[in-house]
Amino acid sequence: MPCYLTECNPTAEAMRFGVALISLYVYHYIIDRLFIEPTVQYMLRKGWLTQEKKDKMRESLYKNAAVGAFHIFGLYVGWNETWFFNKEEYFKDFPHVASEGLRWYYMIYLSYWLQSIDFMLNITNKHYTIKRKDNAEMLVHHFATISLMLFSYYVDLTKIGLCVLMIHDVNDLLLETAKVFVYLQWETVANVFFGLFALVWFIVRWFFYSYNILHSAYAFAYRDLIVRIIEAGSFAGIEASVWYWTWIIWLGFLCLLLVLHVYWGILIVQMVIKALGDGNVEKDIRSDSEGEEEEEKPKKLLEASDTSNLKHRRAPKAE
Repeated sequence: MPCYLTECNPTAEAMRFGVALISLYVYHYIIDRLFIEPTVQYMLRKGWLTQEKKDKMRESLYKNAAVGAFHIFGLYVGWNETWFFNKEEYFKDFPHVASEGLRWYYMIYLSYWLQSIDFMLNITNKHYTIKRKDNAEMLVHHFATISLMLFSYYVDLTKIGLCVLMIHDVNDLLLETAKVFVYLQWETVANVFFGLFALVWFIVRWFFYSYNILHSAYAFAYRDLIVRIIEAGSFAGIEASVWYWTWIIWLGFLCLLLVLHVYWGILIVQMVIKALGDGNVEKDIRSDSEGEEEEEKPKKLLEASDTSNLKHRRAPKAE
């Protein structure tokens, strides 16, 4: 909690996290019961959605409802701040005393990542029983994000932290929107959103993340924090060498996110090539579902069996 370098009430911070976590689950329950479930049932009745895609649709609609709300809240917190997406301002006036709004934003988003792990492992929400090929990579991504959030919150690096989270929001919203239209089999609209998603991915998560976040964390964090601490010999009772290696580890976690961005970017390129080849995006954009592959195997075997039977079936004799 932001109590290591600046004054605060640890009990109040723990209560803030508890309230944020409980509130997020309440938000999910209300949104799912009052909006998502009725909407999905309507789609099923109309024949727009198949039963096999029901859970995926519910997942995508909730992610849009959650991330969309977080993004609006993030804009509210940071819009009028001089440091908002200004890479030269992230580390000035360190330690930065986070505002109440910024602290709530952090706790709500931290709760969301923990909830995402919960849903991925099917601990409390059994209807999100969706397995994907890259679940292991997603867990690495989630734990790296949570580690970065806890560290940045604890030592008051919340300015750059908010901007990192908001960079991720843009693609998440485009991805889930594209998936909604994929599940509805509205191919043209799905392809448009998928194209936007792919374009924004490379602009935001490869270029802008590297230019704005990684460059700032490497160059300006070193200039504004590490150099000052080395010159002083220590900071907050901790030796300069400890701060230096802490900075190295923190920078390493930020680079790990970029590695994951590159990995998923390669998957996106493969999906783009596939989409250009057959004219549509057939499956889950992030990765194929393991369940879908298992469903396809019996179908292919059945089709092969039918074909074999046709080949061996004798033609009727002419009368």
